[in-house]
Amino acid sequence: MLKEAISSAQLNRLPHDLMVALSRLADCWSTVSVPWMLGGSCSLLVQGVNLDRLPRDIDVYTDIHAAKQLHAHPPGVNIDRQQVDRSGSYVSLLSHYKLEGFPIELVGGFEVLCGGALYRLEVERLLWPGGIPFHVGHSSLRLTPLSHELLFNLLRNRPDRYQAIAEVMRQEPQRHIIILQQLLMSNIWTEEQLNRLIELLPWPELHSIIGKQHDI
Repeated sequence: MLKEAISSAQLNRLPHDLMVALSRLADCWSTVSVPWMLGGSCSLLVQGVNLDRLPRDIDVYTDIHAAKQLHAHPPGVNIDRQQVDRSGSYVSLLSHYKLEGFPIELVGGFEVLCGGALYRLEVERLLWPGGIPFHVGHSSLRLTPLSHELLFNLLRNRPDRYQAIAEVMRQEPQRHIIILQQLLMSNIWTEEQLNRLIELLPWPELHSIIGKQHDI
């Protein structure tokens, strides 16, 4: 699993005002003993993925029970009430805040159901052990693994994102293969998605797990 902390060079990819907001966010939720992770464009940028623009908001992912506890300690200003949100193929327990000028979206128990595929985001059981420590100010948080971001953007049909993510992952396969295999086995995928994944990451280690998925 990935345990390496983010280097200072990677930290410099984030604008100063965004770093300030993340530092305050980490400080605020450091007293809440539940796992939560920074995802989306912030996580991608810090992990070396090339994006067409800088992050304009902060995406936080967690499990449902943790989202309820975090919402009881809101960072910055509450924008809305916490509620179940169903948007197209997505469903989650959702709430929004504003901190240091940045919108924050807290996503609990996220699920995607589309075209025969089912993906459930399980932070504590699957993502947390593979997350990367990210030290900001006097606190720290954890970044979502690139394996999650790759699969999520495959589901979203965002080639601009999944191609850039795969390019980074291909540089060090052994840093990503274990969590990727776990996510593949724990969810349901279409044949088209699995074939696309093999095109993006032509790793021998993936062949057996992809074969098992084809047999389901």
